[in-house]
Amino acid sequence: MTAPARVRPGPMSVPYLTFVSATGLSSLGDAAWMLALTTTLIGVSSATTAGLLVALAGVPRVIALLGGGVAADRYGPVRVMVWTDLLRCAVMVVAAGVVLAVRPTAVVLAVVAAALTVLGAFFVPASGALRPLLLPDEHLVRGNALYLIGLRTGQAAGGPVGAALLGLGGVAAVAAANAASFLVSAAAVARSRPEGPVPARDRVAIRTRIVEGLRHVAGDPALRTLVLVVGLVELAAAGPVNIGLVLLAHSIGAGDTGAGLLLTAFTVGATLAFLLTLVRPVGRRASTVLVLGVCGQAVVLGALGVLDTLPALLGGYGVLGLLTALSGVVLTSLIQRRTPTPVRGRVMSIMSLVVFGAPLLGNAVIGASIDLFGLTTTMALHALSALVAVGVYASSPVLRGARLD
Repeated sequence: MTAPARVRPGPMSVPYLTFVSATGLSSLGDAAWMLALTTTLIGVSSATTAGLLVALAGVPRVIALLGGGVAADRYGPVRVMVWTDLLRCAVMVVAAGVVLAVRPTAVVLAVVAAALTVLGAFFVPASGALRPLLLPDEHLVRGNALYLIGLRTGQAAGGPVGAALLGLGGVAAVAAANAASFLVSAAAVARSRPEGPVPARDRVAIRTRIVEGLRHVAGDPALRTLVLVVGLVELAAAGPVNIGLVLLAHSIGAGDTGAGLLLTAFTVGATLAFLLTLVRPVGRRASTVLVLGVCGQAVVLGALGVLDTLPALLGGYGVLGLLTALSGVVLTSLIQRRTPTPVRGRVMSIMSLVVFGAPLLGNAVIGASIDLFGLTTTMALHALSALVAVGVYASSPVLRGARLD
């Protein structure tokens, strides 16, 4: 007689909450390290050099993402995440030792930052592939929302914690704390007992496996459409959030303080979306919520180009954060549900590549667009990108009736 399948617990179960808490702690350590890294780089070089080195350190992540997806499918997401956390812990221990032994230099810190981004490229797609194996299908949206709450909470707390540790023990103390956070994360992930087929290890070349993942996305019209919509939605919001809020704040005389408040409003809105999704998941209304959310995002983006007071912009960025986060959770969940387990790591790496790549493009063009066309027209163009995303999504008969219950 075949043994009955084990019932996977919901997102509020102790195992999943442990996983989320450990991941949040790891993101706290990462955020603290980024603050320490940037502060120390500015101290040993210049603001320009620090910004360039931090930007360049992120390039290896984009390059390594597709390989990270292959590793998750070949060895299983749990194994990849545990080894990634252990290696990141080792990098942080070495960094702390080097900093204590010699004065930190820009080169040493840049190498450490690059190593962490490469390892992070393996962790991200593995995490996206693991969550559907830990949760029942009907609880995937809530699980993703809870995961993002933990991630954002850790990131928000990382700045103050990093500043405090930096004042107490310097960059070595921050590196040691980050190493400890990675150990906790590794221990929590190692306790996971995901369901699904055992990954088939083989000697097939990584390039071949990457091509298989790309072909899978290209060969599934609905999946291909979802990835394209992710790119368009990210492209619509990235520039206005990363660069646009600074320009908007300065255009109304609010300065850097105003820009910080706008970013806070966006973060609060996103957190509220995750909480709402956790309490009341979209379920059968997934397609409707996504279309209305992205349409709302288009309206807000267009309005940002004509609003001229700080309170109005704060409200606009709060709503933008809510709608962007809501559409992101729905899109991620749809892609996870649509993708078979054997290729989920590679598909999640392709989605992550789009998520990380779209902001690079958006940040690069928004400044030039404002110089050429002005602020109002530029925001209207970003709104148009969101409307195009709605049109692309609605063009798929399969996705128009998509559900997540």
